[in-house]
Order: sequence, then structure tokens, then C-alpha cells
Amino acid sequence: MITIYALAEGRADDFDDVADLVVDEVARREPDTLLFACHTVPSAPLQRIVYAIYRDDLALEEHEQQPHVREFARRVAHSVTATNVIELSLAGASASDHLAAMLMPR
Repeated sequence: MITIYALAEGRADDFDDVADLVVDEVARREPDTLLFACHTVPSAPLQRIVYAIYRDDLALEEHEQQPHVREFARRVAHSVTATNVIELSLAGASASDHLAAMLMPR
């Protein structure tokens, strides 16, 4: 799933602070959320892209019910002017063994 957020002028830092918190909580509490990443867009400073991969449909449903996810949505509402959610179905993939370590160094 890809979610594209358009941010209000002057609200990017607020969004980023809350996004950092939810990324950390997902990593700690959601073993079936296989990847959850928030990207900045260098060519569009008021845009953020959240990319998530879930083990299955149940993992997505559980993710959406998590208190930290609901709190994220509540706290960023004043920063976001529009969202576009793109649901994906996997047709094929390839990834290195070190992908998770590269994306989420801890």
C-alpha cells in the first residue's frame, strides 16, 4: 500500500515528527507489518509517501486498528491537505537479504 500525503505549508516538520513516532511503534509492535517506511520527496517538499507491506490482509486490518496508527491519523490531520491511497497486489518481487537493514538501521 502506498499513501501519498500533500502537506499544508509550514506543516512538514509537524508531520515528520509524528511520522517518526508511528514508524517506531509499527517496528516495535507489528511483526506482521513487514515494511513501513515514510519517504520525503526531494522535488516536492510538501509531499510525503508512506509505503507499507503487510504479511496478509489480516495484518493490514490489525495495523489499521492499532492505537498508534489511529493517533497518527488524528495528530497529522491538521498538517495534511489531501491523501491518495494506492492499494497494490504483488505480481512479482526481488529483494536482497539486507533490504530491511538498509531501510531501517537500528
